[in-house]
Amino acid sequence: MPTNNRRLLVTLPESESDRLEKLAKQLRLTQSEVLRRLLMNSPLPDQRDFEASQGILDLLSVNADLARLGNLLKLVMDEPLSSDLLRKYDELANQIKSTQDELKDTVRKVDNSIGRGAK
Repeated sequence: MPTNNRRLLVTLPESESDRLEKLAKQLRLTQSEVLRRLLMNSPLPDQRDFEASQGILDLLSVNADLARLGNLLKLVMDEPLSSDLLRKYDELANQIKSTQDELKDTVRKVDNSIGRGAK
């Protein structure tokens, strides 16, 4: 597909090339995009946004693990159990649900702090 973009050859010393490569990796952009944004005085992504996003993904992963654990507990509770053991399972299930709710609240707070505002 034809394009109006021009390809430029940029010669950099090794130290500057390494610096550009490192910056591009940190920002998760191509080297061309980094140079383009710097040339056009466009904002570069904030590294904290990536860290916050990774934190959100980690918290959601923990939440999914808790949901799987809760589902396994429900399967166990379908079996005939003593009332004492059943009470303990109910307490554990409630604790898991409470932890999930806390995780979701934390995800929302982090998401709002980086300006995306999760729904």
